[in-house]
Amino acid sequence: MATKSPDGHQKPMRSPLKWIGKTVRQSPALSRAALYALPDWPVNIRIEPIGELRIHIRRNRSLWLRPPLTHEWYPLAVLRNFVGPEDTVWDAGANIGLYSRWIAGHLKARRVVAFEPMAANVPELIHNIGIGGIASKVKVVQWALSDFNGPMEFQVDDVQSASGSLDSVRRGAASVAREALRLPPKTETVLSRTIDDLLMKQELPVPDVMKIDVEGAEFLLLRGGEDFFTRHSPKILIETHGTEVARQCVEFLLDHGYAVAGCVPETWNADRHMRLGRGTLPRIQDQYDVHFIAAAKDGALIPERLDYSKL
Repeated sequence: MATKSPDGHQKPMRSPLKWIGKTVRQSPALSRAALYALPDWPVNIRIEPIGELRIHIRRNRSLWLRPPLTHEWYPLAVLRNFVGPEDTVWDAGANIGLYSRWIAGHLKARRVVAFEPMAANVPELIHNIGIGGIASKVKVVQWALSDFNGPMEFQVDDVQSASGSLDSVRRGAASVAREALRLPPKTETVLSRTIDDLLMKQELPVPDVMKIDVEGAEFLLLRGGEDFFTRHSPKILIETHGTEVARQCVEFLLDHGYAVAGCVPETWNADRHMRLGRGTLPRIQDQYDVHFIAAAKDGALIPERLDYSKL
C-alpha cells in the first residue's frame, strides 16, 4: 500500500509500524511508558539537502521516526519562492535550527535572526548553526515574539517536540503533548518582545521574509507588529495551530493588504495550495484546513501552483 505526495511520487506505508504508533498514541499510559523508556541521548543525523543535524532521541523523535521532511514539503516550497540571496529572514520559533539551516545554508539568505525562547533548545540551535557553517550569517535571540514586552510563563513540551507554548495561549494548561499524556504542566519564564518594539528601537535588522512557527501565538505575534505590517511588506510563512488562530491570521493579513494562500485539504484543491479570501474563513473548521499560510503584498510572488519537486 502506498500514499502519493503532492509531487506525484509514491511513498510506501509501513502498515504494522503505523498500527503500533496509532495504538501507542491512543493509550496515554502506554505512551508514557514508552517515552520514559526512551533515552534522550544526542545523536547526529543527516537530512538532505540540509546536512548534518544534532537531535535528541526522545524529544526530537519526529526527525527519525519517519523521513524528517515528511510534513515540510509545503513550507519549504514556499520559502524557496520567497527567499533570495540578499534577504534578511526572521525565523520565529527556530527550535533546534532545521529551518535556519535551510534558509541560510541552502537558500543562501544574507542573514537570519533565529528566535527561540525555550532554554533547552538554545544550545542545540547554536550547535546546529555552527556545524552547518552558517554562524556568521545567523543571530540567535532567546526571545518569544507576541503582543507583550516582558517576562511571560511558557508551557514546555519536553516529551514530544522540544517546543512549547506561551501560557497566554494555553491559559494555564500543560503543553499539548504533556496534556495528551496526562502529565502536569511544566513551565519556565521566557522574555517576550513585540515586533514593533524591536524595530522601533532598531535592535534587529528589518526582515524581508518571516517564517513563523510559534505554537498557537501566531496572531499574538502579528498583533505585536501592527505598525510594521501596515508600513512594510515582508513575505510571510506561518504554520497555524488551531482553527481560530488560522482564521485570525488570514483576516489580519487581508486587512493589511496581503494576498494570502494556504496549504489546504485535497477536497479544497487537488494541489493542496490555493488563494484564500474572506469567503474562505467560514470553511476553516479543522486545525489542518489551513495548516500553513503564505502571504505577500505583491500577489505575483505567490504562484498559482507550487513546485514540490525541488526540495
